[in-house]
Amino acid sequence: MKLPAGVEVGVCSHTGLVRGANEDDYLVATLPLDGGGLIAAIADGMGGAAGGAEASRTALRALGATMLDSDKIPAGGVDSVSARMSSGFQSANVRVLESADAVPVLRDMGTTMTALWLGPSGGILGHIGDTRLYRLRGDDYEVLTADHAVKEGESLLTRCIGGGQLVCDADYEEVEVQVGDRFVLCTDGVWNVVSSRDFVELAFCRGAQETAEKLVKSALDAGGPDNATVVVVDMASSGTSGAKEVDLPRHERPDARSLWPASVSLRPSVWSCLVLFVAVCLLIYSALKSFIIDR
Repeated sequence: MKLPAGVEVGVCSHTGLVRGANEDDYLVATLPLDGGGLIAAIADGMGGAAGGAEASRTALRALGATMLDSDKIPAGGVDSVSARMSSGFQSANVRVLESADAVPVLRDMGTTMTALWLGPSGGILGHIGDTRLYRLRGDDYEVLTADHAVKEGESLLTRCIGGGQLVCDADYEEVEVQVGDRFVLCTDGVWNVVSSRDFVELAFCRGAQETAEKLVKSALDAGGPDNATVVVVDMASSGTSGAKEVDLPRHERPDARSLWPASVSLRPSVWSCLVLFVAVCLLIYSALKSFIIDR
């Protein structure tokens, strides 16, 4: 993909050491609006191996389609991007609910989602659930998102996309952006496992890709009980010019459809019919035999 001038991106995702499938997903794309920009988003699905993977993928695709559609909302600075972000989250909720209604086994699926748009006019944050966005500036860091959960670290969400919730009650916020800022998006499989001290130390590593990989590795070293995904976006120092092409790694994203349970035929089994027929014949034979003996 082509990154805007002065932007570095690193991504890493892993199933973990306990889960059988990766229900996390991420999105990184450049946007043809307001002089360009970058959208980075992360989602952590729920609802079982099939449901979680499908929910996160569906939500991110809906968000990306809305953000990339230049005809949906006229360009015009932060206000238009904020409206587009909100529209993207609502579209994601509708798509996830539609998919859940269409496939019974996916009925309870849902997902968290945290998205950050970065452009010439600043940044816009959209967030729901307990995925997180951190901003590192100088020697300081802060969490820009609030977890929508009953208790930190327990994954009992109070808000999400899908999950039977008809309304997507996401948070939206303008984000101040300076040259040299680093933004780290991660799922709870990272921030809930890696200690705060180690997280901060690793988050300040050099290189966006190296940082993403080290944070995920740290989660695995801590036991890897959950899927772990990190997206790092660096607003590079001044002096960087010109857009550039990069190949982002794709880790452990199997086709979610391959995780769906095999379809079951509604037709009665031939063998079950045959067994029933034989059983009936035996009952008739036994009754006739008893009748003949009695006579």
